[in-house]
Amino acid sequence: MRHTRRGFTLVELLVVITIIGILMSLLLPAVQSAREAARRCQCENNLKQMGLALLLHLDAKKDFPMGRNRSDQYAVSWAYYLLPFMEENTMYQAYVSSERADAEVNSRTMRTRMPLFTCPSRRAAASDRNFDNNDNTPLVMHAASLGDYAANAGYAYDTGMGTAPDIEGNPEVQFGVYTSAKAGPIFSGSRISDRNISDGLSNTLAIGERYIPPVAEGTQPGMEDYSQGDTAFISGDQPRTIFAGTEAGFPMGPKDPSLGKFGSSHMQVHHFVFLDGHVNAVADTISLKELMALSTIAGGETVTQPD
Repeated sequence: MRHTRRGFTLVELLVVITIIGILMSLLLPAVQSAREAARRCQCENNLKQMGLALLLHLDAKKDFPMGRNRSDQYAVSWAYYLLPFMEENTMYQAYVSSERADAEVNSRTMRTRMPLFTCPSRRAAASDRNFDNNDNTPLVMHAASLGDYAANAGYAYDTGMGTAPDIEGNPEVQFGVYTSAKAGPIFSGSRISDRNISDGLSNTLAIGERYIPPVAEGTQPGMEDYSQGDTAFISGDQPRTIFAGTEAGFPMGPKDPSLGKFGSSHMQVHHFVFLDGHVNAVADTISLKELMALSTIAGGETVTQPD
């Protein structure tokens, strides 16, 4: 009697495995592309929500949020001022201004994970950043909420931090000092209203994705977050964490050591929300002149809106 042969031969099995491998190699890029498209859409939505909060703040307070209110461990950033306009009023009210940002009493405000401030293409929301300690070794580590966005301070991230001689001739910091032709709408000590924006709300960057460089070689242990400008986001102690400027353009690559730049984790584009609330992607190919023009509140430049 003839027996019916069952199962695969080794050659047939290898052929099937090869075909499956080819199909997977064709499908994987499409899946990755779809996932990145979804992450990019979420990033744009984050900025859209921040833009809406900016307009609500403008309507309620008659100006845009201050970039930060001081420059020490008791400071809060623009992100803190947006909280009540993003349905996070409990976090906002929990802050005790007489205590340091890294104090346990301020945990609810400073250490709560905030997905809205996180670009999903870069990382997930977390409370694992170090608190800045006025440029010294942190007292509290791996506890603060992180953020992937920066307010537009204008040409330079340290706008508003001018100096002038005191009565004894020694240099003294003058918080909030700025030049309209070089300043953005949100910087250290800022109090900018829509009346100050002569370039137009729709032509002025408000908040964008920020660049985070790699940890510099030789960085002292415990100062890694500080070296990247990636410390506590709701706190206002470290300006390189919450502001960015445009005078140096976008990063030259993933290993660019520069701090205080805008820059995204998306391919060749960087997302921004403008002062009128609309979100747009700015390409790497934009000229430095146009990027700087988009960052000022009263530069008087003619700019071309990104497509």
